[in-house]
Amino acid sequence: MYIEDVRKILSLRESEREKLRTLTDEFEAIFWNIIVKEMRASIEALSSRPSSFALSTYYGWYDEELAGTVAKVNNSLSDLLYRELVKSLK
Repeated sequence: MYIEDVRKILSLRESEREKLRTLTDEFEAIFWNIIVKEMRASIEALSSRPSSFALSTYYGWYDEELAGTVAKVNNSLSDLLYRELVKSLK
């Protein structure tokens, strides 16, 4: 998800709580994507074999899907953020 996508979400005619839920879910997916990419980068840094462009592209797609799946299955970070931020809507 990119900044343009977040702007589209914010412009929709949803209730404030629905917007907040969507954004916290997307934040968690972005968070896990960064974590997975950094883990992959650390593995590649220790590897003796150079990484090809094709392999890097594939891993990028795979990591993004993996992060999205982890965020959907385990959305405890999203729930925590939502509970804290919904207080500011009141």
